[in-house]
Amino acid sequence: MASEDLNDDSWESGIPQDRRKFQQTYPYIPPPNNFPPDKWGNSIPDFSQVGYRSGNVPLPTVPVKVTLRPSADPTVDDRLRIQTAIDYVGRQPLTPLRLRDGSTIMARGAVLLQAGFYRVAGSLILKDSGVVLRGEGNRANGTIVIATGDFRHDFIFLHGLLDPSFQGTPQYLTQYGNSKEITPQNALVVRKEQMSPVADEYVPAGTRRVPVKDIQRFRVGQSVVVERDAKDSWVDRLGTSHIPKRPADPSRTMNWDPRQFTLRYMRTVTGIEGRDREAAKEAARFAKQHGAQIFMAKSNQQKGVPRLKRKGLGPRRKRAELEDGNADVERRLAGLQESAIDPERLERIDREQREYLGGSPPLPGSTAPGFSRVADQNRFSAIFDDVKNQTSTESARGGEDDEEEEEEEDDEQPAEDDPRWVPGYLIIDIPLTMNLDPIYGGGSVYNLERETPIPQDIGVENMALWSEHSPTNPEDERHAWFAVMIDHCEHCWATDIRTRYFASGIKAASGSKHVTIQDCSIMEPVSLRSEGGRRYMYMLQGQMGLVKRCFASDSRHDFMTGAKTSGPNVFVDSVGIRANNDAGPHDRWATGSLYDNIRSHSLNVRNRGWMGSGQGWAGVFHVIFRCASNTTATFQSPPGGTNWVIGFRGHIGEADIQFPGDKATILMPDVADLAKIPRSLYWAQLVARAGGNDAAAQRLEGLVGIAGKNKYPAPLARQFATAGVVQANEAGQWPNWTNEKHRPSTLRSKLPPVGT
Repeated sequence: MASEDLNDDSWESGIPQDRRKFQQTYPYIPPPNNFPPDKWGNSIPDFSQVGYRSGNVPLPTVPVKVTLRPSADPTVDDRLRIQTAIDYVGRQPLTPLRLRDGSTIMARGAVLLQAGFYRVAGSLILKDSGVVLRGEGNRANGTIVIATGDFRHDFIFLHGLLDPSFQGTPQYLTQYGNSKEITPQNALVVRKEQMSPVADEYVPAGTRRVPVKDIQRFRVGQSVVVERDAKDSWVDRLGTSHIPKRPADPSRTMNWDPRQFTLRYMRTVTGIEGRDREAAKEAARFAKQHGAQIFMAKSNQQKGVPRLKRKGLGPRRKRAELEDGNADVERRLAGLQESAIDPERLERIDREQREYLGGSPPLPGSTAPGFSRVADQNRFSAIFDDVKNQTSTESARGGEDDEEEEEEEDDEQPAEDDPRWVPGYLIIDIPLTMNLDPIYGGGSVYNLERETPIPQDIGVENMALWSEHSPTNPEDERHAWFAVMIDHCEHCWATDIRTRYFASGIKAASGSKHVTIQDCSIMEPVSLRSEGGRRYMYMLQGQMGLVKRCFASDSRHDFMTGAKTSGPNVFVDSVGIRANNDAGPHDRWATGSLYDNIRSHSLNVRNRGWMGSGQGWAGVFHVIFRCASNTTATFQSPPGGTNWVIGFRGHIGEADIQFPGDKATILMPDVADLAKIPRSLYWAQLVARAGGNDAAAQRLEGLVGIAGKNKYPAPLARQFATAGVVQANEAGQWPNWTNEKHRPSTLRSKLPPVGT
């Protein structure tokens, strides 16, 4: 990568005038309503409720409780004092904090790291609600936190379920970093009287109405899990029960086991509708006779709820401990919020990004501007492409035995035709991103109650993160892995983060929900270039995640989901350059992602066949909206489902050129029609939810658009404090500040070792 002036402020010259202040286009263009459902009734989901507080609430500016200065001795390890400050703030009481839209959250405070260098040997952990770690800028004159040490570890954790014994010290991470015991899975309390089977009929993706056999078990405002099971017949139909063997290593390819594909969708009940009992029976009879699909293979997978261990806890209570880490827990919502909004300025960005911000020509015929800036750990995990080589604390803790012991239940379920049941519909807040078909698995709904509360309103913001690495080995892997790891928390964020030299970037793991990652740059990773489990720059593996206005360079996969990601998740207005592999859903069967105004070297939604360890279909019900790639794209739809491609700019290849699959539904509007569809599907859906007019668009722009970005106080008059300046400052002297630029090409050759 060419050298750059990290203090350059002329970035605005590369952004079109109409994009320097606004994310939205005016006048407001509503979401397209002329894209019909597919032949099974599945429709494009509404993605507008992803992100922090459902995306229409500004990220909070949490008041500072503790301020730390850079150490006077640049050889000192700063981990302990930073962690001590974080833990101190975590013990403070939660107090109300009013946001710019008028809503209120509960916060404790922020730890502010003043501009300068901080060296951290090990990990930093934020685990308490309402705690924020903030810097004074992510440029060379801001806050630079360096991950030191020649061992693999994730650097900053936003994590609510780490083992109480977990420590961020090098000694602990070296000894226990690969143990799954330090990141226990969340446990749900499943009460049998609060569980109902889904009705025996086809439920399409994109719907908010879920037919259940008994509505008496639910109430409005309650958090629920919609669980979708899988049968052998479903795996057979996808062709993943007999995946072609990898040519160079046939033994590595593993066929899918349906027990590993139970998906859980966290939702809130917003309404309940009764239903005529005879009509419900007729719908079930029709589904049994005809189904939504034509493949009628029988299944031998009828052994209760897959991947749940049930333990008797009394005659009317069951505890289900999730073994795959794929279930977060949703707090009860007091109500759905619609926000109102005001304007702010776009912050400074890197020169490298500048030429990509809005610099691409718009789609032909469009008046909208061009592109803007934008495992499941189971018994197979040791050979999964995505996880086998991730030796971070979260993702490299080793495989997990999937063979489960079914304990005898002490209470029997009532018969399915129990006359006490009242059939009806649950209206949920966020559409399903997977269909439910009784022929291929069906599902159930149960009230969600967590055994251990998980934190919320945790953030890391406005700083640069660097990883120390070998100055002589460009593929060094004995250093920090993921820069930021977010898991088992909700309504959390990472914003204005710039990372360099890590093996991977920012991950919202399977236990995360409603996470926003925005205005971040992940650059210059140091690792093997082409091996699996590396250079994953922005990875969403939870639910309701949002990546917006982000940048990546030199990736393998720059914008991606992981195996069995439930969704919905959104990547919007972001750019990746020089990737050596593709963006898009990765690994096995993610559902419901939107790639919206994403520009990457390569972008695919496809059958991955024997790739990795037999990844098969990457997923279903994904939407590619106004994206572009430099290489030929492959867009496929799996049997029984649909992926949509709208307004793609680039070359689309044959659907089954490598592995079999139908062509995705590709909607390429005529030139005259391009101007009639919105610049961004996500933003159009968000505005539609907030009122669907120009006034709503302008309000949202002021809260969560470019104009709504948080403002940070200027650090030290925007000057960088050298070690000498800090020493003089601590001695009570105030010399003139210097504008020192510090960007060593390799850290270990420039920075002294950590002191003991």
